[in-house]
Amino acid sequence: MSLCTCGDVGLYKCPRCARPYCSLSCYKGPVHSQCSEAFYREQVEAELKQRSVSKEEQDKMLKLLQREQCLSSDDEEVDVAELMKDVDIKSETELWGMLTESEQQAFIKSLKSGSITTLLKPKENWWTKESLVYRPTKTRKFENLCSKEPSVNMKYLLLRVIISYVHMEMIYPHKDELLSEYWAMFSRLWDWESATIYTTAEATCIAYTDTANTAGLQEFLPIRSVFENSSKLLAHGQLAAERVCCELYKVLGKVHKISPLPKCDYTKIRKKLQYLASWSLSEHGTVLPALVLELEFYITKLGSDVRKFAEDLNKPGGEIAGKSSKPLIEELPS
Repeated sequence: MSLCTCGDVGLYKCPRCARPYCSLSCYKGPVHSQCSEAFYREQVEAELKQRSVSKEEQDKMLKLLQREQCLSSDDEEVDVAELMKDVDIKSETELWGMLTESEQQAFIKSLKSGSITTLLKPKENWWTKESLVYRPTKTRKFENLCSKEPSVNMKYLLLRVIISYVHMEMIYPHKDELLSEYWAMFSRLWDWESATIYTTAEATCIAYTDTANTAGLQEFLPIRSVFENSSKLLAHGQLAAERVCCELYKVLGKVHKISPLPKCDYTKIRKKLQYLASWSLSEHGTVLPALVLELEFYITKLGSDVRKFAEDLNKPGGEIAGKSSKPLIEELPS
């Protein structure tokens, strides 16, 4: 059953419930609210399972609930401090059940607004460290895998994979709890079935931005932050790129066991990831430092374009540079 109430054909599917929708507005509509709210709850539960919470963080949560309680004057008064006194924060299901319906709604509201993120310690992604420790892998040598000379644009296909991986790792800090959803969105961002050949980092990034916008991910994370983190990862060199492909290969295997993919798709994706992992470690992968510079140039250009646009809007009359202030249709003299 489609999520759309506008009458359009749903071209996309929710990675959680698989119901089709045509746009972000329909995806976020009231028809789909139950699915999205359950998604938010699972994200919080996954986060709580992976960490121990200090007394200071419990106090922050208490203040949040007290603030939300004050904002809702129609709700009956609840002693939040008394409610939280003997709560075992590790039992997230029990904690959720102890909240009233209005408190649960207030909590979900804070999730949607993003204010809850100030209480959760962000995950430190492995590529943000200055030096990395690598474990031996079973990646085959490129010359043993393929006898043909690879395309000179292979680095841009790898770039698309890495950007998609970085984006998903930043959105799903504990992906093991939501592997199927993680892979469904990653596959969409990677767009592995596309036959498009990118010839520059800029073209790769622009195409990726369009895909992320269509998927409605811009509201969760600024796309420039994704590109900057991708650049940091690539700066670690060939072993880091190979690590991404190997991690994705493992995730693919786990997802396939949970919910088997079509055999043809599963085989194609496996071969592509194996190919990219081998390519990364080969002499062809030595072009990665140049790819980093190309990506950094686009990120700088992206920032300059935003600043220039803002400056143009602040000009008298709000005119944008290069645009005529004359009316599109001029009156003829009488």
